[in-house]
Parts: sequence; C-alpha cells; structure tokens
Amino acid sequence: MQDLKIEYREGDLVELSIDGICFKSVTAMSLHHEAGKTLPVITLTIPLGVGKRLEPASLARENLQIIEK
Repeated sequence: MQDLKIEYREGDLVELSIDGICFKSVTAMSLHHEAGKTLPVITLTIPLGVGKRLEPASLARENLQIIEK
C-alpha cells in the first residue's frame, strides 16, 4: 500500500481509496500500523446484497502486484 485516503465530511464517509482504488459502501474499517515496525494492515467490511454482482476492476494487468505470504 502506497497511498491511503480516508475523507469524512459532516460525519459521513466521503471517500476511501487505497492506491487509487475507491471503495464504496464500506460499513466498517480498521487500520493497524506501527510505524517502522510492521506493514500497514487495513480490514474492510463491504456488504454484498442480494442481486448484486462483483465486477472485475478495470486495471491493467501490468499494474497488479503479486502478494506473497
């Protein structure tokens, strides 16, 4: 994660984006990071309603990174 933007206005979440990818309908989030000690970990809760579909992001494959455990 290079860039994280969380914006609230008048108590409402306006924007949550990670590395330029915007997350909508987030109902909960948590962030854990000890500067210089651990990598940042963000956990998001996003409801998936009946009849909704997950759609692949329109990102170029060369911009994707492999995450190794």
